[in-house]
Amino acid sequence: MAFGRKEAHALDKPDFAEQREALLQGIARYQKEVRVAVHELTGAAGSKLDVSEHIKKFPLTWAIGAFLVGVWLGSRGAPGHVAGQRRP
Repeated sequence: MAFGRKEAHALDKPDFAEQREALLQGIARYQKEVRVAVHELTGAAGSKLDVSEHIKKFPLTWAIGAFLVGVWLGSRGAPGHVAGQRRP
């Protein structure tokens, strides 16, 4: 009886060569996808970000943004009172 179970179990399993072939095909497919993704990333990383063009298109927006960043950074380190003045 035990022999019959092993034999039936062996028939249910796909052949080792078939499994190996399926895995190799899957690996080849994923390697191609990775190559394409790396190629796209290389192209994106190679493109130069030209900030000056963006500033030329919207100078007022950049000037206002720079002013607000300056005010924010200046207010962070500002003392509670000015030297030489009395506190109320």
